[in-house]
Amino acid sequence: MITLDQMKDSMNAGGNVLSEDGAVLGPMGHLYVDDATGEPSWVTITTHASGEPESFAPLRDAVLDGNDVRLPYPHGTVHSSPKMSQDGHLSPEEEQHLLRYYGLMAPKDETLAETPATGGNRSSRSDAFAGRAEQPRRDEGLRRGAGPGGTDDDGDLAMTRSEEQLRVGTELRETERVRLVKRVVTEDVTMTVQIRREELVVERVPVSDGKPLYDDGSGTFSKAERERLYSAVETAFSGDVVELVLYEEKPRVEMDVVPIERVRVSREAHTHEETVGGQVRKEVIETERIEL
Repeated sequence: MITLDQMKDSMNAGGNVLSEDGAVLGPMGHLYVDDATGEPSWVTITTHASGEPESFAPLRDAVLDGNDVRLPYPHGTVHSSPKMSQDGHLSPEEEQHLLRYYGLMAPKDETLAETPATGGNRSSRSDAFAGRAEQPRRDEGLRRGAGPGGTDDDGDLAMTRSEEQLRVGTELRETERVRLVKRVVTEDVTMTVQIRREELVVERVPVSDGKPLYDDGSGTFSKAERERLYSAVETAFSGDVVELVLYEEKPRVEMDVVPIERVRVSREAHTHEETVGGQVRKEVIETERIEL
């Protein structure tokens, strides 16, 4: 059971009234306490609809959810509840009608017992939060509930009948979050490349006719031929070594970072149909004849 101090703290913090599934029904309007026990018994929910009366909800079986109050009733049940006059008190008849609507009392022919000490089980509004009634209102179009029976101007018996109606809407909720994340993946890449190398090739060329290359058969030598002759004589049988450098190609691997593609994520809205349903209650007016 929520205490009066807890309700005051919740209303001072700007708490809301929640349905059984956690949906916000609206901000708290007025708090009604029991005249006999002083405990909170009813809370009103303000709406954004101009001139629309506030909805009454019982605090029995309600629990605190942070600064909010969670009711054990669905959204439609609370907003379709009978609308009562907000003159600071709930009469026994009004409270009985609300209790019957929320299924918190015996069948409808049972009445609230009145005692001389209390003048009936009445609930009065706590004046500590009277200023909250001027908050913006919402949910335009809530219909007025059934009131107690009586007689009309012609003296005929009259009674207003109420019933619950399903009101279906949608609300936006988060389903998931998508995040673009880059990660590094290592893979093996194999490529084929042509490699060149030099090899040593020895060619042997014989001297024609067995004559020295520097003798032209004339028996005379020019200055250039004499120099060649002297050079050949000096290197003959000398065991000279001639070095030749050979080259070959080796593969070399280098890596460059280049952009490949650009990834972009966008949102698309898709519409589908869902079938919902629920149980609704309605009042049935019957005529009972009492023999005198």
